[in-house]
Amino acid sequence: MKVASLKIKKTEKHGTTYYSIFVPAYLTPDNKRRQFYFRSKADAERKRAELVAATRTESRETVLSNHQAVDAKRALERLAEAGLSMSLDRAIELALPLLRSSGRHVSVDALLTEFAEVKRESWRPHTMRNFKFVANMAREQFAGLAVSEVTPKLMSSWLHSFGRPAYALGLVRTLRPAFSYAVRQGMLPESPFSKMEPIRAPKRSAIDVFSPSEARKLMQTAPTDCKTAYALLLFAGVRPVELTRLTWGAIRDGFIHMTPEVTKTAQVRNVEIEQNLAAWLSAAGRHSPEEKICPANWKRKNQATRREAGLADRQDVARHSYATYHLAKYKDRATLEANLGHSSGSAMLFRHYRAAATPEQAAEYWNILPE
Repeated sequence: MKVASLKIKKTEKHGTTYYSIFVPAYLTPDNKRRQFYFRSKADAERKRAELVAATRTESRETVLSNHQAVDAKRALERLAEAGLSMSLDRAIELALPLLRSSGRHVSVDALLTEFAEVKRESWRPHTMRNFKFVANMAREQFAGLAVSEVTPKLMSSWLHSFGRPAYALGLVRTLRPAFSYAVRQGMLPESPFSKMEPIRAPKRSAIDVFSPSEARKLMQTAPTDCKTAYALLLFAGVRPVELTRLTWGAIRDGFIHMTPEVTKTAQVRNVEIEQNLAAWLSAAGRHSPEEKICPANWKRKNQATRREAGLADRQDVARHSYATYHLAKYKDRATLEANLGHSSGSAMLFRHYRAAATPEQAAEYWNILPE
């Protein structure tokens, strides 16, 4: 530090002579710059001498404030009291892993950013967009907090503030993997989700399926270039997001070959082609293997078709209908689970996809054919 920065300045004001010393912020205990005024030059010189003496130990390369120097001195004393002979730099190096595992130095923002970067190559674009949307909400809510400061109570309070359990559960599904990643990487001893009181989803209403007459009307209403897409939704149980990725080359040898690039779960599955679906595929004519099954402007056409058929605002009903009428016809749970891409023996089929249907309704459903 340069002594010249503490020079004494003589000032005349209202006929009175003052002597002042300007002290930069890094030399004050509270890190705020100060200016001292004295009536006599002798008093000013004494104060300057005190300030110079207090800064003799500060290097020109790294200037410490007075309170930083006191803090460093106390830290060295505590190391000596513990019988440890090492530099502060070495002590910090040893302490960093413990600090990291406690989550005290990793911000929520840093965690979410790192997790998104790790998943960049494996996530599909829509998954990344959804995570970034939810992550931005979390960043705003927990701005300035370290991951260790996000307690189960704090997380639960935020999730319940939305007042919609189903929405809150969606946020949990999106954010929980990021905090689990923090635990695996040693950033956090445990996830706030592991000890959080579970959020109870509202009781489900009856599973919605299309009646055979509604499914028939949808197929009749659909434009010619959309009929194959609806047939795959209704008679193969293909997920809407999978449908948009399917090409005609996936349909061969009596199966719809669902590759990892197509499926939601990145798992391979082959869906058996029913007789009525084969008729709809045959009616569509020949197409190149690389051609997408969904026509251009599929989203707009789909919305318009459903409105015209009086079947708008009914999500995932085609897949539920497929599962319901397939089970009613064949009573073959294992094959249906394989076609849907479910784990064998899981409760998901009966909990989320199957409604009650009679064999007569199933026969009518599977007899919906091109006119």
